[in-house]
Amino acid sequence: MPHFPLFGPAVVRKPALAPDDALVQDRWTDFDDEMIRLDAIVIDNNIGGSDPTLQVRACDGVNWTIELATRSRNLKAGLTESQALPGDPVSVVGRRTAHFGENRIKATHVTIGEKTFDLSPDRAA
Repeated sequence: MPHFPLFGPAVVRKPALAPDDALVQDRWTDFDDEMIRLDAIVIDNNIGGSDPTLQVRACDGVNWTIELATRSRNLKAGLTESQALPGDPVSVVGRRTAHFGENRIKATHVTIGEKTFDLSPDRAA
């Protein structure tokens, strides 16, 4: 007859993901409510990728990952890969991740040079 423990790590059986986690596309719950601004220099871009991001370095030398909108929303705002080249100055307005030690911002507005891209007007505060 098999023995089933009543306590301990073998008893805790929780799903790895909640059923609705796979359905959520905009993970705004991972980010603070307060809007912040970051001035930096582009070091790499992945605007055309499946999860569009910019890699930037702030003036204090800290590297940040900037999460952009979806590809279709970026195109609608006019943001393409050729507009954010390494070395370009960038100003980002968005919400910082709520995870400790993570340098990540979900952008609502991005300014590259003199051109501002409004990525999430419905999320702006």
